[in-house]
Amino acid sequence: MLDKFIQVFLPLFVALDPIGMVPLFLAVTGSLDSAQRKRIAVQAVLTATLIALGFMFVGQILFTYLGISPADFRIAGGVLLLVFAVLDVVGSGKPAVHEPDIVGLVPLATPLIAGPATLTTILVLSSQAGLGRTWTAAGLLVNFLVLAFMLRFADAIARVVGVKPMSAVAKVVTVLLAAIAVNFIRLGVTEVVHQWK
Repeated sequence: MLDKFIQVFLPLFVALDPIGMVPLFLAVTGSLDSAQRKRIAVQAVLTATLIALGFMFVGQILFTYLGISPADFRIAGGVLLLVFAVLDVVGSGKPAVHEPDIVGLVPLATPLIAGPATLTTILVLSSQAGLGRTWTAAGLLVNFLVLAFMLRFADAIARVVGVKPMSAVAKVVTVLLAAIAVNFIRLGVTEVVHQWK
């Protein structure tokens, strides 16, 4: 049981990138006080949780309706994750805006938390034999609890660790995301080849 949980927890942890979210969260909420930040952190994580869980179920229905196999989505999702990771490493990072009234929903809840990396990882994991929606949902909820903790105490974490070191760690995590993307592509191609035989 622990093995299955780790199989879903780690890819989702890398995709959600709670460490990298802290400096982004502080940047997006830079004009707000500590109390407002805590309220927005809860709002963002709860909204992202609903989006992610809803997408997990709708995504499976779309698979059936469109005739998309798990192998097809693994390849497509892996490519998208790889592009996302490469752009994040070589670019200026994920998008951010500064509207205090909606910042908890956009861009925090989506696309920063429940963005392409997270949603793609959820659908790929939930379609894998032996894991499915139950384990994926469990891994997702635990990851969101970790993220909620990180964002709620973002001010204290930044003071202790420093924003620049956390940004550097976030880049390393993004490289791991690229490796997971390559693994998705490899598994998808392997399944397609076996289907052709």
